[in-house]
Amino acid sequence: SVSRVYEALIRAGADRGSAIVAVGGGVIGDTAGFAAASFLRGITLAHVPTTLLAQVDSSIGGKVGVNHALGKNLMGAFHQPAVVVIDAQLLTTLPRREFRSGLYEVVKYGMIASRPLFDRLSGHIKAVFAHDADVLVPAIEESCRIKADVVSKDERESGLRRILNYGHTVGHALEAVTKYRRFRHGEAIAFGMLAAADLAAARGALAERCRQALADLIAALGPLPTVADISIADVLEAVRRDKKVVNGRLHFVIAIDIGATMTIDDVTEDELRAVLNRIGLKS
Repeated sequence: SVSRVYEALIRAGADRGSAIVAVGGGVIGDTAGFAAASFLRGITLAHVPTTLLAQVDSSIGGKVGVNHALGKNLMGAFHQPAVVVIDAQLLTTLPRREFRSGLYEVVKYGMIASRPLFDRLSGHIKAVFAHDADVLVPAIEESCRIKADVVSKDERESGLRRILNYGHTVGHALEAVTKYRRFRHGEAIAFGMLAAADLAAARGALAERCRQALADLIAALGPLPTVADISIADVLEAVRRDKKVVNGRLHFVIAIDIGATMTIDDVTEDELRAVLNRIGLKS
């Protein structure tokens, strides 16, 4: 796909004064963004995200990249957009499943940085699904603010930005082993958050009531695809290839409360295997 974008740019006579405007969801934004970052070593990028997930997550922060059959976003760059234009009215045309997928990322922001955001989403689920602007727009705004604040302090994920990966270690592995065909991104992250919360609770780092609150909210947002036929061994193999492995150690983000996280690097394979078994994967 990126090669086709390059060809179109070349045929159009694009130069370093040209710009790419990405109109669409996260895959469009990441693909067009990677092309913008690498064509002529970088041209201007603008995002017009049309899905909730893209509005609250992928269009913010400057990460662009493409997938490989063996892993997600293994080829990429940091390339900040010149502008991101968000219109919540675009979301009224989204299929309900795509809308839910974005909501799981909003849940993530609540878990890592904002108990009030988590509580508002939990208490206004009907209004959110009704696209009530008084509820939905502030949720989008706060999600963007949280991500922008983190990225401004750690653009290249050397420390603080890792908290944005909450739920993504197991989530990305689930996407990879199912060849990106079974899960919407947010659905995979929902399972990843359940796994991270289970791990934290098992270690005594997260209160059981908080783990249950997360599980209840995810369940209330709608059904998730099955994981019962997915092999734990396959997921563990995918986790080993995760880009959050640094010098052979997996950096794993866990919540220690609703709105607070920490990063650990001593998660054992046995712990992960037990967690994956408890959230429903097959041995």
